[in-house]
Amino acid sequence: MKIQMSNPGFEITKAALGDAEEIAAIYRSHIGSPGCTWDEHYPTLDFVKRDIAGNFLYKAVKNGEIIAAAYLGEYEEREWIECFPREFRNMGELSRVGVKKGFQKTGVGTALVEFLKKEAKKLPYDGLGLLCGAENFSAMKLYEKCGFTRCGESFLYDTHWVCFCVKI
Repeated sequence: MKIQMSNPGFEITKAALGDAEEIAAIYRSHIGSPGCTWDEHYPTLDFVKRDIAGNFLYKAVKNGEIIAAAYLGEYEEREWIECFPREFRNMGELSRVGVKKGFQKTGVGTALVEFLKKEAKKLPYDGLGLLCGAENFSAMKLYEKCGFTRCGESFLYDTHWVCFCVKI
């Protein structure tokens, strides 16, 4: 599926295996950024390849260049995280949202998250959940702008998280 966004001249599609290195490079470029919880162990190229193989990874492309990527799929770890509302019987996960440096604060992240919320409505999900590092204020602002609400906090993988969810 290919969607042409009406505003900024980029399109959002599913990622393909040939995109893995470029997407992993976007993720790696954020390591060490304020509030970023990613490191050399996560998310790796192997995570990207697994997400692509599962048909869960999306990319935003402008002029042939991947400028953002994000995961939309099953929430495998939901049972470990108590802050998500139990009213959602089938919660999907939004994660690994990464926007290439130079394209941040241009609306790409917002457009990608909003697109994935619409995609989630086509899947069997009744809500989406995500974890955001408690110090990642720019990401929290993005998720709140896109209609996600804070639903609690969690401590997992030696990290303090703010939990966000949205009904779809």
